[in-house]
Amino acid sequence: MPRWSVSPSRRALLRDGLPSFLLADTVWAAFSGPTDEEWSDYLVRRRRQGFTALLISVLPIEHDRSEGGRSPYAVVDGRLDLAGGDPDYWPRAIRLLEQAVEHGFTPMLVLLWNNFVPATWGAGLTPQLVLDEQQTLDHVRDSVERFARFEPIWIVSGDDDLDADEAIARYSLAASEVRRLVPEALVTWHSTPTARMPEDLANGPLLDLHGLQSGHNEDWDTLPQTLTRYVDGLAVTRPIIDLEPCYEGLGRFAGRARHSRADVRRASWTGVVAGAAAGLGYGAHGVWSWHRRGSAFTAEAVHGVPFPAAVALDFPGADDVGFLRRVVEAEGLSELREDGSLLDPEPSGAVAGRVDEDLVAVYAPSAFALTCRLDPASVASVAVYDLDARRQDAATWSAVVSEDGTGGIRLEQPEFPGDALFVIRLQDGTSAA
Repeated sequence: MPRWSVSPSRRALLRDGLPSFLLADTVWAAFSGPTDEEWSDYLVRRRRQGFTALLISVLPIEHDRSEGGRSPYAVVDGRLDLAGGDPDYWPRAIRLLEQAVEHGFTPMLVLLWNNFVPATWGAGLTPQLVLDEQQTLDHVRDSVERFARFEPIWIVSGDDDLDADEAIARYSLAASEVRRLVPEALVTWHSTPTARMPEDLANGPLLDLHGLQSGHNEDWDTLPQTLTRYVDGLAVTRPIIDLEPCYEGLGRFAGRARHSRADVRRASWTGVVAGAAAGLGYGAHGVWSWHRRGSAFTAEAVHGVPFPAAVALDFPGADDVGFLRRVVEAEGLSELREDGSLLDPEPSGAVAGRVDEDLVAVYAPSAFALTCRLDPASVASVAVYDLDARRQDAATWSAVVSEDGTGGIRLEQPEFPGDALFVIRLQDGTSAA
């Protein structure tokens, strides 16, 4: 089984001791949705596309679910009975994870989606599912006993605003118990796009990496950068992953549009270049809830009807993020940090970051020329990637870069209409114009 750890710089992740980009597919309903045959086919497909981890909710997400799946619990006299559901739920979950790790995947397991925690917005929707303190501890201990053998990354919260003391205390209790039972395991939290983890928690001992959600709504294109800036400015440096950028095919803006593969690329690359370069989550609308044709979906009014899982598995954005992982690893970009001083102000939303004094990356969401504050004499090479076509452009770097007349460089407009990544290698550390 692969083992993940934090790099010495505290900015990146290592897989079995080697730098690696964690690429996770979102399949929250894995334990309740797919058949055994569907699961086997799914694992082979995602492995070939380059995914290395799977995002799974240990308990079903009742307010955001394709109906018809299995459940391990029942509600009896208004109280949640964790052992009252399908008796095969937990043995089957173990079998599914055994297959997943055989294919090289690391499970990323959410212990407590917000429905199961008091004082959360999810608890307001499903109050009958809220666990008391002892039930919470029992659930965490049972989950560790069942799943620790698979060396998962533990996610203690699910889609929470992190603005209620009672809820934070309950998640902290769960994280502390994971720390006690499996002290070597990596721990993170999953929050809403509007959440800002309190600094004392973010800088404390109950997490190892930041798991952001830039999300699916109006600010889907800018939040990857905004959220990354917030956590990168905290006192304690940790690897940053956008666990939930916009999902491909998910409805947005009250039914006016669905997120495209181009949206997913933009959110993903914006976050990576801004500093969320340790890894990435990807989601296809229909795979994450394991939707079946004709099934009801409890969040249809919010997200639209999902596509059948078999259809959503073919969405091209999964190959786009697989290409992203290959580029990040090949170019050595896993320790990128945003450097806003590199670009002249412009309206397209381009983002620039650097790894060190000798390596710069610029993401351009649209095909326009950009002015970059780098000494022209320091540029050793420039690689340009056509991200829509998933290929490196054949243009020589001398055709891509010219002097801008003020001591900086001009990155010429690419000769393809989609988004682009420029990787600039410099001669020495005197790179600023």
